[in-house]
Amino acid sequence: MTTTSYTWAQRPIPLIRTPLSLNPTPTPDQFTFAATEMSNVHNCIIRAFNSIYLQAPHIPPSHHTPFINYMLAAYTGLKAHHEGEESFFFPELERITGEKDLMDANISQHADFHSGFEAFGKWLQELKNGREIYDGDKCVRLLDAFIGPLSSHLNDEISTILQLSKYGDLLDLRKLGKAEGDKVMGTLNKTTQLPVFFLNHDLTYENGLHASFPPIPGVVTWVLREGFARWNASWWQFATCGFDGRPRELPFLGQKS
Repeated sequence: MTTTSYTWAQRPIPLIRTPLSLNPTPTPDQFTFAATEMSNVHNCIIRAFNSIYLQAPHIPPSHHTPFINYMLAAYTGLKAHHEGEESFFFPELERITGEKDLMDANISQHADFHSGFEAFGKWLQELKNGREIYDGDKCVRLLDAFIGPLSSHLNDEISTILQLSKYGDLLDLRKLGKAEGDKVMGTLNKTTQLPVFFLNHDLTYENGLHASFPPIPGVVTWVLREGFARWNASWWQFATCGFDGRPRELPFLGQKS
């Protein structure tokens, strides 16, 4: 079964084809590298939200609690990613290039889906606190309110990074990307939040081109994915990949419960 044939690979947000797969080279320039790394992060987000969207109407009552925790992890992960961009990555790009409005379009796109995204997050907190009862149809409606502009943003940002090539060696995107990644990962709990990225990163995607993502020592990746992630294993049953990093079909795609 190829990666693109899984239910979650194309809807509601299609996976992004990475710049490196479109222009394969053993030594990609820093802009292709950075845009590809960002594509990988965005594809983790896409897989997570696709898995929520597709399974939400079919989750049986016995699985509501772990599914809510899984959704909270996805929400928190996306929120941390965008806060990391706005608090560090974007300002650093503007400082180094001297272009004060360089990333305004991207920040504007964040704003385009902010209200719908935050409404989803508020609902999740109400569920977590027992003030709401889980409703799969409501979940889909809340997602529909922001998933369109989110999809546009996740795709458009890749082009933005590639276009930074006009600044040449003035930028060190590998260094900036690593610094941002370290900051974001440092804000996420290793057992309740970070696994949403590791268990929605498909090691086989684009013929295994991204098997070494994220760019951290392999033993650290193994510990985070196959060690810490098992702490709340019931949460991650809804993810698109197993503890081995390989893709799998979603377990809850049947009749509404």
